[in-house]
Amino acid sequence: MHRSSFDKMQAFREGYLDEHRHRPLVILDVGSAAVAGESGSYRPLFQTPGWTYLGLDCEAAPNVDIVPEDPYHWSELTDGSVDVAISGQALEHIDQPWRTMGEIARVLRFGGLAMVIAPSAGPVHRFPLDCWRFYPDGMAALARQAGLDVIETHWDTSYAYPENAFWGEACAILQKPCPQGERGVIGTLSDRQVIQARVLQQLRALQPWTVRRRLLRQTLLRARIILRCPLERLNRMELP
Repeated sequence: MHRSSFDKMQAFREGYLDEHRHRPLVILDVGSAAVAGESGSYRPLFQTPGWTYLGLDCEAAPNVDIVPEDPYHWSELTDGSVDVAISGQALEHIDQPWRTMGEIARVLRFGGLAMVIAPSAGPVHRFPLDCWRFYPDGMAALARQAGLDVIETHWDTSYAYPENAFWGEACAILQKPCPQGERGVIGTLSDRQVIQARVLQQLRALQPWTVRRRLLRQTLLRARIILRCPLERLNRMELP
């Protein structure tokens, strides 16, 4: 679990869900498995009394409550049974993410929200596949195909989280539209720019020269490798 991902998911919860903390909500985490060698999950963010957090993944693992028989049709969940769907660092590992987005739309109640985070860059990291990278427009395209409205998108090109800035996280906050004349479980929302605000807050908290020194070290290391390594052995995906 990247610190940046956890922080942005927390911003989503605070900006869009905390006002509903006294209501019983069902939160589905798609791709929830706790991966060996990584720490944490989103579960602590959604352990508000009255809320139900469910972790879904393709294999049994820590932090997984539901293992669907079919990864592209979650028959274990009925239509409109979930208030909020979240997913972080999972979509890039799914070979047909448009079908996953379709299932998210199916299980969401009218007016329900989804928050999706995935990288736009970074090296190959298979769990067990690594198929995609996403820009905000790509997130929005998947959402539209699934029939979801785009509330907010963000593409982190900053050094707010310098330890993993190379992933360039893309985020999208989505909502399942309601039939005309009906009010959904969350209500009609507009862009609150909560992710952008959290990133700017993090940038202001950084010590500028701490980040600059780190970047300079990386640049010098890259230069050293480029100068010393034979051209045929240079691999741009392995440069720091």
